[in-house]
Amino acid sequence: MSDKIHIKSPGRLNLIGEHTDYNGGYVLPCSINLSVDLYFEISKNKSNVITDLGYSMKFDVKENYIKSENHWENYVLGVVQEVKNIKHDLVNFNCDIKSTLPSGSGISSSSALVCGLIKGLCILNDIELDNSGIIDLSRNVEHKYIGVLGGIMDQFTILNAKKNTAILLNCSSLKLKYIDLDLKDYELLLLNTNVKHNLANTQYNNRVLECKQALEIINKIVGKSYLNLSEASLTELSLAKGKMSIEIYNRALFVLEENERTLKSAELLERNDLIQFGKLMYQSHNGLKNNYEVSCKELDYLVEATRKHKDILGARMMGGGFGGCTINLINKNFTKKFLKIIIQQYKLNFKLDLGVIIAKPEEGLKIIK
Repeated sequence: MSDKIHIKSPGRLNLIGEHTDYNGGYVLPCSINLSVDLYFEISKNKSNVITDLGYSMKFDVKENYIKSENHWENYVLGVVQEVKNIKHDLVNFNCDIKSTLPSGSGISSSSALVCGLIKGLCILNDIELDNSGIIDLSRNVEHKYIGVLGGIMDQFTILNAKKNTAILLNCSSLKLKYIDLDLKDYELLLLNTNVKHNLANTQYNNRVLECKQALEIINKIVGKSYLNLSEASLTELSLAKGKMSIEIYNRALFVLEENERTLKSAELLERNDLIQFGKLMYQSHNGLKNNYEVSCKELDYLVEATRKHKDILGARMMGGGFGGCTINLINKNFTKKFLKIIIQQYKLNFKLDLGVIIAKPEEGLKIIK
């Protein structure tokens, strides 16, 4: 049994393939060079969790789970409860959490926290759990204790990423392909709107349900038994269109088109065709804005502001939506000049500071010796 552990659990960005994971489709994410760092040690008394944001909590692992009114505490308590389902008699622990990942920005700070907590508790308590087991537990925490009906992209990426690569992942079969990211003169710039979103209190879960409705209608009309919306074709969607509301049709249309964009993007990145990939990023944003309706005025403003600059090949909103970040494929030599312009303009328009992250594709979760 280890009594002192340091877990580095990275955030993730998604190059393209948004809202396709819970529809069993393709995604193209990578881990990034920002992380949640968790420092564990065994405690003789109660468990004590302290974060660098000033939050702290004390509890006894032997107590049964009771939902906390403090939202972030449910991530910790949910993890403890799920790990207790594997091994009932856990040790109390101290955990000091320091993070370079901004929360609520769509780069998966919550999944990084949950995966790191699960890994640390498993090591402290001599529980053998592989990455697929951690993913299952993490998803249970998100669904049961947080109330977000998301897919597995975030957790899978955090646990399985490799440096300087993206993962083309089929979220249904879990078949994957590592894609080398050679961006040459370009880099991935994340612009954080600093519009905070809590996916449990937004339209996120509604989109999950709308996609399920679309799947049921398609299956009925074409006589199939598809398990996931991404299995359907655009032709089959067209056949079912007359039985759908315009909103349900648009949701399904976005998912199927985004799935195709993701597969095409992987091919383009493999042959370093960044110009065509950038065009698909813009198409993705248009779909997220108009058909899936998960964007917001701040995200749209930032994407539109890039279109007039030839040194920016593509931009789109990233993550669950309703705030968070845009991802921008930008020439390294232009980044500084563009930031000087956009930070000032964004402040004038929205009275908000713009967060800036130069994201580099990093390896997944690590145990630091």
